[in-house]
Amino acid sequence: MSYKLEKDVAWESSVCGTLYKQLFVHPPSLSTTVRLEGKTAIVTGANSGLGFEASRQLLQRGLSRLVVAVRSQEKGDVAAKKLMEEFPGAEIDLSLLDLWDYDSIKAFVKRCRGLERIDYAILNAGLQRRQFEWNDKTAHEVVLQTNFLSTALLATMLASVMKEKKIRRGMATPPVLTVVGSDTMYFSKLKAMGPVFPLMDDQAQFQGFQQYMDAKLLLMMFTVRLADQYDPNDITLNVCSPGLTYGTNLGQDARRSSPGAALIVRPFVRALGRPLDRGASVYIHALMHGQESHGCFISEWTVKPYAAVMYTEDGCGMMDRLWHEAMEEFKKIPELADEYIDEER
Repeated sequence: MSYKLEKDVAWESSVCGTLYKQLFVHPPSLSTTVRLEGKTAIVTGANSGLGFEASRQLLQRGLSRLVVAVRSQEKGDVAAKKLMEEFPGAEIDLSLLDLWDYDSIKAFVKRCRGLERIDYAILNAGLQRRQFEWNDKTAHEVVLQTNFLSTALLATMLASVMKEKKIRRGMATPPVLTVVGSDTMYFSKLKAMGPVFPLMDDQAQFQGFQQYMDAKLLLMMFTVRLADQYDPNDITLNVCSPGLTYGTNLGQDARRSSPGAALIVRPFVRALGRPLDRGASVYIHALMHGQESHGCFISEWTVKPYAAVMYTEDGCGMMDRLWHEAMEEFKKIPELADEYIDEER
């Protein structure tokens, strides 16, 4: 359990620890007896990179139905076609999801409610930005919006739906919702003693990669609190990190805006990064890790500690404030608060 692993934080957050993990830790074999026939999974950001590869690995194990959640119809059609050609026996549905638009999230969850069952969900969509960018639809900075606010909202709504389906169908095994975080949370310097969102939305304070690390820390904190609201016999929630992986679209904005930096970063990522199949396999291990992973952080295919701040009194206070601040944000969304948002569930 992550809450018992404070002694390991120093190693996990060190440069030596990071290099060791990337270069010398390899995935354990997942039993060939793990089969997914009759199961349904949702994967967001599934049109490319880690999301697409995770979808392939689920289908390789016999998954019967896959919901490919993407922002672009055109890119989603291409991805779905590739998957259908490789796995003609599976049912593959394309569903649009724009994490910059709360109405799109609501519509997506409504479609998910129409599914007969949901056994697994991988919330994989995310982004980095080198320059500050504002999302007019929600009045928040886009890295905060995508990597924290919208992902937290989607997790909150889907967890409720998945629990409901588990109970209604009498499913023997609880469904699993895995949120994709990042080991970079260990390097976040965020220490908010007051409201978090105004700080993250402040253009004067914006630093590209730091914003990404801070948002991933917030996501870890929120998911721990969300997991506290549920019995792991009803649904398992955890956070996983694929580690540094090459072949993804993450950071493409920075590469476009700074070709010179890209010439330096690309060889670095290639040298230290994992191939897509290894990175995506962390997602599959997180899904199969069992109820003991409820509320935990999974990286390198095993349970790892939280960020150091989460073991402190100040960090616990920040988690409480973040939870309430997020709930207040979500309560503003029309037709949502009564059904999904309950601070004291």
